[in-house]
Amino acid sequence: MRIAPGVVPSDEELINCYLLKVSMGIPLPWNWMSEKEIYGETADPWEVLQDVHWEDFHSETKFKHVTYVLTKLLRVNGKTRIARRTKSGTWKGQTSGKEIYDESSGNLIGLSKMFTFYKNKPKGRSGEEEEEHGHWIMQEFSLAGVWLNFELKFKDYAICRITRMFPKEN
Repeated sequence: MRIAPGVVPSDEELINCYLLKVSMGIPLPWNWMSEKEIYGETADPWEVLQDVHWEDFHSETKFKHVTYVLTKLLRVNGKTRIARRTKSGTWKGQTSGKEIYDESSGNLIGLSKMFTFYKNKPKGRSGEEEEEHGHWIMQEFSLAGVWLNFELKFKDYAICRITRMFPKEN
């Protein structure tokens, strides 16, 4: 099942209505998100996301697809650092994170971070890998603040809003 066309959930809704419930092990009445492993050495975004539903958006200069996925965060050595590498690239952070607050209580409930996918280029003369922008943008939503005080069945999950952009052809 998918979200109604043109409906874009707010950051607060993604945290309170979806991610929190999934993290607590509460089944959703309907789920329009696929669960996908987007981090790790096994696949790249175009492989992992080939079977998800994409919403299409157009502008004068760009055409873009947007989808939402639930993914497990891969902690490096069980620590706080998250591994965001894939088979042939990496998701590089563009922001340090935006705090998301519950509108009614004012409590901190989550974080939102922006990432851009960079595809590794073949090794150059210096032996170092160069990178190429892959035109993939991701906004990752994770629990924070008061929700981390609750007994969560699944702590290391995030919702990702992934956008793939294409230049418009004339």
